[in-house]
Amino acid sequence: MLHWPPVARRLLIATIIAISLGAPVVDMFDRWDQTMKDGNDTEANVVVAALCIGVAVAIGTVVIASRIRALSSTPAGRVIATRVTVHDVASLLAPLPASSPPTVLRV
Repeated sequence: MLHWPPVARRLLIATIIAISLGAPVVDMFDRWDQTMKDGNDTEANVVVAALCIGVAVAIGTVVIASRIRALSSTPAGRVIATRVTVHDVASLLAPLPASSPPTVLRV
């Protein structure tokens, strides 16, 4: 289990916020990329990557906190570890083929 010191976690969060707020400002004044010509916006890609890392950190923090709470409320003799397999995760992410797509989306 990854345990980050509070200072490192706060520094990571501050960095993500700075990138998310600073990149659009930099994008307003940049002259090195031609976004309208080639459709490639470097700053937007960096913001999306930073926000994905932030979401992963937030979800990881919530999951770890819920496990700690569950373990602290359970007597020591009754702790049972559960294993999550790849098949369990894949079954949650798989689309349900029971219905056809809306007529607007049909080709």
